[in-house]
Amino acid sequence: MKVNRRTFLQNSLQSTAGLLLAQAFLGSELWGQNASLSNKIKISLQCYSFGPDLLTGNLDILDFPRSVREDFNLEGAEYWNIPMLAKRKNPQFLQEIQKRTADYGLENTLMLVDLINLKDPSKTLSLCDKDSANRALAVEAHKEWIDVAKTIGCSAIRVNLRSQKTTADEVAKVSEESLLKLLEYSSERNLSIVIENHGGYTSDAQWLVALMQKINHPNLGTLPDFGTSNFCVEKTPTKEGAFFASECLTQYDKYQGVEEMLPYAKGISAKTRAFDAQGEELETDFKRMLDLIKAASFEGYLAIEYEGGMMNRFGGSGEYLPAKEGILATKALIEKHL
Repeated sequence: MKVNRRTFLQNSLQSTAGLLLAQAFLGSELWGQNASLSNKIKISLQCYSFGPDLLTGNLDILDFPRSVREDFNLEGAEYWNIPMLAKRKNPQFLQEIQKRTADYGLENTLMLVDLINLKDPSKTLSLCDKDSANRALAVEAHKEWIDVAKTIGCSAIRVNLRSQKTTADEVAKVSEESLLKLLEYSSERNLSIVIENHGGYTSDAQWLVALMQKINHPNLGTLPDFGTSNFCVEKTPTKEGAFFASECLTQYDKYQGVEEMLPYAKGISAKTRAFDAQGEELETDFKRMLDLIKAASFEGYLAIEYEGGMMNRFGGSGEYLPAKEGILATKALIEKHL
């Protein structure tokens, strides 16, 4: 059963009261308090968590660094390229992101890159397109985002490997070709390429790990995502305007998948959607996931990626917490089990 707003607030106040009192007693300043829960794992915030507000203009991406620090006391900011499309070639805009990042003492980590056409996904540029000319266009388009990510201080971009109906071996072959070209460009700029379990063959962790091993490049890695739908290898067609309404036909075990991807991970997406009255995520056993991460000796950022707002906006069934409350619930859940 999903937790309602009142229940969530009551439980959050109870669970965080002790932490707030401890901070006050120790006299620690808000920004001086390290949000890390270990020497190895730090917590960041993915701006996709504010997806609907960013897409509608209710939130300016330039205000994201302030929110990361002041609203959530986190030290890592993770970006999504879609809210930056219109201003990506504006140097003043990119410089302002850099300035605000420094002002709030943040580290920009990675950027999710989606080359999508919201009106016609079939026309999306893909690194594993059957057509070599289209693959070349996709490589060049990603290079632009590598430059943007580097300019604002990110260390990696996330790319997609969306493919037409073809064999796993063929997709792996053309993906390798495109990724090697992209890695040549990114490595010159000391920036990594990461691949998320994000539909199609990438949701098959064994296929993705085999691709990692075949390319075997220090600047290539994985981005394990906790989302159940992220491990859906095959699903029913997406309805227009309802991206979360499709049904999964072939599901990969998410815990096995995360464990298999962790040795190659350069980041992790701690995705959440809805919570029960105890603050646990309804689709993911966070304790089990975080135990896997600790056992793998992962070092880096664990990004909060709250998807409840996007579920409300694009056809998810049920009611979900507003972005800020969903992010706070995710942060509390990570702190509880990490």
